[in-house]
Amino acid sequence: MKFKVEALTWKRNILKNKMFHLALYFDEKTNQKFSFLNKKVEKELHQNYLENHHIPFHLTIATYKEIEEKKFIEQANQLFEKESSQELYFVSLGCFQKSTFYLLPVYNEFLNQLILKIYQTFDEYVSISQKNRYLPYHFVPHVSISRKLNEQQTNQAFKILNHYFEPFYGKVIQVALVKTNPYQENVSFFIMKTRGRDENVFK
Repeated sequence: MKFKVEALTWKRNILKNKMFHLALYFDEKTNQKFSFLNKKVEKELHQNYLENHHIPFHLTIATYKEIEEKKFIEQANQLFEKESSQELYFVSLGCFQKSTFYLLPVYNEFLNQLILKIYQTFDEYVSISQKNRYLPYHFVPHVSISRKLNEQQTNQAFKILNHYFEPFYGKVIQVALVKTNPYQENVSFFIMKTRGRDENVFK
């Protein structure tokens, strides 16, 4: 199964501080596992930031402030067209800034090589302030399950996720170039579809 880039625009509000992200997307079986945990937190806390802001489960692998979109997509097509779908092993829970819970996969050779290739291909777009987060061997791969929690909700969410989470394999089937502001609703998406598949990840 190969990756191929295609563009899909999803209009929202026009935001001044737009960002661009490269992200991995997963098959339906994997998304169901993410959703199961997400819904367990929602049931108890009555809060679901990801769903309310139409954010699909994903694993961000790069982020940029500005890019030349046409050139970037052409480069991405060349980079990802030979990549095959892969499995990641999600082994633990994590928390960012006491407000975001995520699942952490093993940093395997697939992720390591992907980060190296992306860094080498798109280094011209990476600002100094962004380099450390996505440098090879500095990258912390994660899939957010619950975001924008207060301190009390964070404590509750940990108990919920710790109770229900068990390690599992998840299958990566797509790569997406997403134009968005990370703190507000998304402006548009440029989805990299898996060759031979017609459906998109927002189905």
